Amino acid sequence: MSNISIVIPALNEENFLPRLLTSLTRQTKRDFEVIVVDGSSTDRTVEVARSFGNSLPKLEVIVSQKANLPLQRNAGARASSGEWLVFIDADSIVLPYFIERIECFIEEQNPMLFTSWFRPDSEISGDALFTLMANLFVEGSSVFHRSIAPGPLAVIRRKVFNLVGGYNETLTFGEDYDFTQRIVAQGITLQILRETLYVLSLRRVRKEGRLRFMRLYAKASLLVLFTRRNLHNVPSYIMGGHIYENGKEYTGQPTIGE
Repeated sequence: MSNISIVIPALNEENFLPRLLTSLTRQTKRDFEVIVVDGSSTDRTVEVARSFGNSLPKLEVIVSQKANLPLQRNAGARASSGEWLVFIDADSIVLPYFIERIECFIEEQNPMLFTSWFRPDSEISGDALFTLMANLFVEGSSVFHRSIAPGPLAVIRRKVFNLVGGYNETLTFGEDYDFTQRIVAQGITLQILRETLYVLSLRRVRKEGRLRFMRLYAKASLLVLFTRRNLHNVPSYIMGGHIYENGKEYTGQPTIGE
């Protein structure tokens, strides 16, 4: 039985998912399993994922009848066997020592929930500044008692995941903040592994525009800071690799969750 289970929700990610899975085949330690939960993609995501069956220590590909990010994460957790659950987005890339450093951090710090620093998927100075601000945001969220284990990477002990009932499947935005806050309410602290362990895809930022993207997150952050409530539905915030390929823009007004 693997001690670490990596859960990857995906939808129409045939172009990005192979990069993540390839990076997992190059790990310095290989005592982990991978569960890809596809949201009924219309492209070759499932076929591409299954092609890595002989390259990874253990791989399971699940096809969900519904494309729903928190639902797919929960489904992956149920299908996994590890004591530790690692939730990561399909368009990320992990560094070769990703598993090794996670295991060392667990052994040394005995955390219940943690995340790590990340770097951008380009060498553009603006992207580097953006991810620096994002890393500082995660750090600051704990300082202001509004902790968030961001969706692109959250590592949690299985018993804690089960304690809070997993991710809220009714949310289409802010499910990571909601998830973290329910854990914090149990007296558990979010810890941060202060090393860069993965590459964050900025394709959504490029699609929507950096200014528009920052306005959305500034609004959500201020709402959380002053009211502890979060935006729970942003119609323009839709999962799926296909939305970055056809050029179609989505618009809509966000609604506020309790």
